[in-house]
Amino acid sequence: MRGRKLSSQDYFLLYLGVNFFVDFFSEINIISTRSIQYNYLNLFNTFYFIIFYFRRIKNKKIAFILSAIALMVILLNIELFYVDKYNLNIAIMYCVINILQVLYWCSYKLNNINKSKITDDPVFWISTSILLWSCFFLFRIIPMYLLNEIDKPFLKLLKQILNVINIVCSGLFYIALHKYNPMDKK
Repeated sequence: MRGRKLSSQDYFLLYLGVNFFVDFFSEINIISTRSIQYNYLNLFNTFYFIIFYFRRIKNKKIAFILSAIALMVILLNIELFYVDKYNLNIAIMYCVINILQVLYWCSYKLNNINKSKITDDPVFWISTSILLWSCFFLFRIIPMYLLNEIDKPFLKLLKQILNVINIVCSGLFYIALHKYNPMDKK
C-alpha cells in the first residue's frame, strides 16, 4: 500500500471513510441532526458513484442524464438543507440512480467481453454490493413512516436485516479493495 496514491483505488477509500465517519459521529451523537447529515451523505454518495461509473463506460450521456435527474430532485427538495427530517425523495433518488448505474455497467461489461474474469474486477464486487444494498434499502425506506405507525415490529425486523446486509456489503467492499492490487500491477 506504500507509495500508492488514493486514486489507485478510484478514491474508494475516500467514499468508505466519509461513510464511516458520518455513521460513527451519528452513533456517538456528535452530529445532532441525523436526518440532515444523512441527506447530505446521500447526496455525496450519489455524485461519488456517478463519477465512479462515469470513468468506466463509453456512453457519457448516461452520467449526464443521471446527474441532471439528481440535480432536479435536489432543487425540488430544497428543504433538505434546513428541515430536520430525513428526505425520502433524496434517499429514493440515491437508490434508483445506484441501481440504474449498476445495471448499465453490468450490461456494458457483458457486451464488451475481454479475457479477464468479471470477478477479478473490483467494480464487480462494488456493484454487487451497491445493488444488494440499494434494492433492500428501497424496500425498507419507502414504507418506513407507514410501518412506524402500523407495524413497528416489522420495521424493526427490516432494520435488523439491513444491518446484516450492511455486513455482507462490507465484506464485498473488502473483496473489492483486495482486487485492486492485481489490477494495479497490470
